[in-house]
Amino acid sequence: MKAKKNIILILFLLFFTVSSAYSDSDSLLVPSSNTQNNNTSYFNLANIVDTLLNNETKVNKENVTDKKVQMRKDFINITSKFNQGNASVAYDEYKQLIDKIDDDTSLLTLSKVFYEIGFFSLGNKAIDKIVYKNYFYDNISDLEKSYIPKANLSQEDEIYFAKLYSSIYFDNSSLEAINELNTKKSQYQKNDYYHFMLSRAYFEIKKYNDALNSINKAISIANDNLQYQMFKIDILTNAKKYSDALKIIQKLEKMPSCVNFAQDLQIKKECILAQSSGNEKERKYHAVKKAFLEGNYEKVKKDCQNILNFDKDNAKIITLYAKSELASGNVERANTFFVNSYKLEKNNEETIIGIGDIKFMHRDYKNAVKMYKKAYSKDKNNYEIIIKLANAQREYAKNPKELAKLEAKIDKMPKNAYLSYYKSAISIAQKNDVLKEDFLKRALLVNPLNENAIGALVELYLKNKNIKPAKGLIANTSLTLEKNYYYYYLCGLLNQALNKNDEAIHYFKTSLNLNPSFEIANIKLLKLIPDNFSEEI
Repeated sequence: MKAKKNIILILFLLFFTVSSAYSDSDSLLVPSSNTQNNNTSYFNLANIVDTLLNNETKVNKENVTDKKVQMRKDFINITSKFNQGNASVAYDEYKQLIDKIDDDTSLLTLSKVFYEIGFFSLGNKAIDKIVYKNYFYDNISDLEKSYIPKANLSQEDEIYFAKLYSSIYFDNSSLEAINELNTKKSQYQKNDYYHFMLSRAYFEIKKYNDALNSINKAISIANDNLQYQMFKIDILTNAKKYSDALKIIQKLEKMPSCVNFAQDLQIKKECILAQSSGNEKERKYHAVKKAFLEGNYEKVKKDCQNILNFDKDNAKIITLYAKSELASGNVERANTFFVNSYKLEKNNEETIIGIGDIKFMHRDYKNAVKMYKKAYSKDKNNYEIIIKLANAQREYAKNPKELAKLEAKIDKMPKNAYLSYYKSAISIAQKNDVLKEDFLKRALLVNPLNENAIGALVELYLKNKNIKPAKGLIANTSLTLEKNYYYYYLCGLLNQALNKNDEAIHYFKTSLNLNPSFEIANIKLLKLIPDNFSEEI
């Protein structure tokens, strides 16, 4: 019961911060939950949120929206100073900014940013301010395992290394940073973060052997620091030591604590497989799959079509096309492509799952179970299959013992498999808003900072005209995503939903300026701009 209570409270806290970001003059409209399932081992998280939010204490009348906007501007201004090398000034101003923030999710998000740039004491300060830290315990623990060095850094040390960070990444002065760090070698010889910074500097000037030597020294001191392991993957990849990089990925994939890097690991794997493949077909497949994992479904469809123009019987590409159509909500088009792919290759696990997804959405639960079982027989540790098979079995209601076994597996699902809920949300839940919301909230329970799941939930709320929770989710990510193309895309969607088309155009353009290959933003933009301006885009 304690585990369930913690899950319930964490979910409440995650979405309480969403609702409390706005004045009580806004009405909170959360879709009612599916109450058909009475199985207590499958308690409905969305229903719990509805109940808690509907009974929450009213927030005060302060216009917190304006406060959030100002804090975002403050964060950007401070970050600009940090990027310019004013680490000491940035440190003090970041510290003051933390005092102004009063919701737990924003503080958790901010702590990750501080850990990434080396302001560990500020990250700790942000976490200390989290009100319900006991219920964010796993998230906090995962962040600490991911980033905090073994060395005990003073504030002076943090500011010193932060200046070097700025030199390496914003001032194109990696060589100078190396020279500076080498003068401190005797002082920091047993400091893992020192060797990590040295590795970063070598990496930027493409001295990969030196970067590898330095990161290995950092890892020898702090073997459990996941940030170091992830950086080593980048070094090995750039040094074209692909098999060594894949070995680290395989090791990290099995670690439940690797929650913060679960999606990045999948993307890095596809990059490596694309670069290392001697087969042109495989190279293209993995390159396109990377875009799929990033959520850039329109780009995937475009790239798949280009490949199919010259290789019409490429079953794996046809399946990727189908998955992207499904993720975009085009169920019947997805069905056509899955069927075509299945005719060409009947043993592709992703195709089999896709056929099962279509059967499930058409309420053909008997054949959905059949297809999922076929996929499950190939990979009994794939939690996406387990979740989908359990849902199909629940609807089919023919084998309660088998369902109980599947639900027991789901109850013991490792944290780093949380993306299985997101994958289920963009597939079998495409036509069921309640189920989709439920899956996305489950994904965000494990990792409240996953942008794909946040974006999908924002889009779901906007689709159903639930403006307040959509605004809240965007606001809670806005503090740290000052240059993130996806953040601006979500702002565009929000303004479009509010019929503020000029503002939406501005945000979609900004998103495209930051990421010209983000096709969906381009599509949204072209639908909004007057025809005579379309050639300018």
